[in-house]
Amino acid sequence: MIKVADARIGTCIMNRGEPSKVTQKERVTVGTHMHSKTRLVVQGIFSGRSEVLTLSHHENLEDIEITNKKGQVVAKIPPNQIQIMDLVSYETLAATVEKEMFDKASEGSIVTFIELQGKVIIIEMREAREEEQK
Repeated sequence: MIKVADARIGTCIMNRGEPSKVTQKERVTVGTHMHSKTRLVVQGIFSGRSEVLTLSHHENLEDIEITNKKGQVVAKIPPNQIQIMDLVSYETLAATVEKEMFDKASEGSIVTFIELQGKVIIIEMREAREEEQK
């Protein structure tokens, strides 16, 4: 848990049960007695939906840690799933992706992904080197 005042741009928090990233932060004055609060703009990691939160400085937020992992594309499952293998644990995971990324993917491609709440999100995809494909 962190205080609202300690949240920074890029901090990942839980908002309404969805992991979200703080994209903007500003101090605002609310009311006739000049109470100040913090306004956070957060964007859902899964949904991409933005929301504005106006909170007291001392309120607590549930922060979460997101670590990027490396993986390799094992298979493409039409219409929009990619099966990847974690290069550290060798665990096989399935990620639902958009059509452009599905078309770009090929077996052996290296991906950077995050795993949250049982969902896998591919952040970046790099083509496999020719030496690795032989």
